[in-house]
Amino acid sequence: MSLLLPRKGAEIAEDASREDAAFAEERDAEQMEKALEDIGELPEDWQDFVLGRIESQKVAARRRSDEDRKTLDEVFDKSTLLVLYKFINNGYLETLDYPVSTGKEANVFHATTPQGDSVAVKIFRTNTATFRSFMTYIAGDPRFGHVKPNRRDIVYVWAQKEYKNLQRYFEAGVRVPNPIAWRENVLIMEFIGDEGTPAPRVKDAPFDDPAKAYEALVDQYRLGSERGGLVHGDFSEFNILNQGNAPVVIDVAQAVLSHHPMAAELLARDAKNLAAYFRRQGVKVTADETLKRITPPRKEREPIGRDEEE
Repeated sequence: MSLLLPRKGAEIAEDASREDAAFAEERDAEQMEKALEDIGELPEDWQDFVLGRIESQKVAARRRSDEDRKTLDEVFDKSTLLVLYKFINNGYLETLDYPVSTGKEANVFHATTPQGDSVAVKIFRTNTATFRSFMTYIAGDPRFGHVKPNRRDIVYVWAQKEYKNLQRYFEAGVRVPNPIAWRENVLIMEFIGDEGTPAPRVKDAPFDDPAKAYEALVDQYRLGSERGGLVHGDFSEFNILNQGNAPVVIDVAQAVLSHHPMAAELLARDAKNLAAYFRRQGVKVTADETLKRITPPRKEREPIGRDEEE
């Protein structure tokens, strides 16, 4: 089922895509200056200081392909390094250790805190070509009333949206990574895995008891829609982790509020995807049955979590 891009979102994305490259460098410099306001004077070697904490830049560097090195250079641009510097200075991070997953929108890394705990750091790539689609889910959300028409700001709002959605889901009792901190295009959250090894996605590691897992996911989705007031929008085996045969929902930036203009369409799509996957696993379920079970009751409700006009 194709999704219609809301006019407001389409206009903003189109404006961003037409932005002249000659002004991009000037705009980024202005954003860097603003970012420095709450950091204070930086030491001359601040970039080396941050890079020294990024083990993934140093390990097996010679064995990386040109494409891998290019990807890392794109992820760790100057503004992102500045955000990481602030997180390190504020005691959120000690080292960024190694990549966990790589996608078109973001890269996820295992990181270690000063206390020695594992966390996940998700860095949204500011040069992503998929930023136009972000506005499909941002437009119509009262939490993000004004979005500047440039790629970097759209990506920043997208990262903020994932952080806020994780907060809502977590407070509703849905098993998602616990969000810890967010700034610009960087999100710190709970690391899902065991002794530094990330939990696999369900597409790569099916549940031992599919029927039980289906029931668990229906319950989790219902919690998110009824108590959290959210519709996931991309609920499938690609965005669910298998942590010891217990599901953990991830990648929630696209989740919309339950009264969003596209909520009903996205809810139906999620039900269809969930039912289709578990039918392939031998569970006798239908999309219609699943939709009825994950749809919140039609009544006035006040979802827990943050106010809509955040």
